[in-house]
Amino acid sequence: MTGWDEPSLARLRAAAYRWDGAAGMDVLRTRPLGPVLQYAGDVLVAALEQEVSGAEAMARKCLEELDGRDLPGDAELADELSAALGAPRGPELTRVPVDLGALAAALDDPGPHAVDLGTGDVVPAGEAGASFTESLEYEPERWLALWGEPGGDRDEDRRRGRARRWLAERGCRPGPRTL
Repeated sequence: MTGWDEPSLARLRAAAYRWDGAAGMDVLRTRPLGPVLQYAGDVLVAALEQEVSGAEAMARKCLEELDGRDLPGDAELADELSAALGAPRGPELTRVPVDLGALAAALDDPGPHAVDLGTGDVVPAGEAGASFTESLEYEPERWLALWGEPGGDRDEDRRRGRARRWLAERGCRPGPRTL
């Protein structure tokens, strides 16, 4: 990734995971947004909500790049950024505290999984046992079922976008995780 070394990318990932807009902005300020638009958009949504200085201008630049790129998840993230900028243009989605990296991994892993809408945890069916099936059947408002199918894409930003699109197709969007 041009302009992105592993330590900087790790700092951006951590900021996105913690929903830390200020830390994310610090990493983004001197690097190109293009290779990391999915992470950049998440930290910029957080930065706008947290009223971090300079977030609006950078969010508009990210929005422009997302609109021009058109990869899976880009339109959904652009809608989130637009809403955070005060100009919603897509459907209102329910915020779920899911880690898009974990969701992307489950989408690439053949077999059944579920997303717990309360905690954001992504649970493989084999580890959940019988309660998994019962929970999906009797508590559908709590779970999103998914059957993974390898996408074959190794690009982290594209995998994250694929997970975002999958979530949006079910009426949800990622939000901050809490302990």
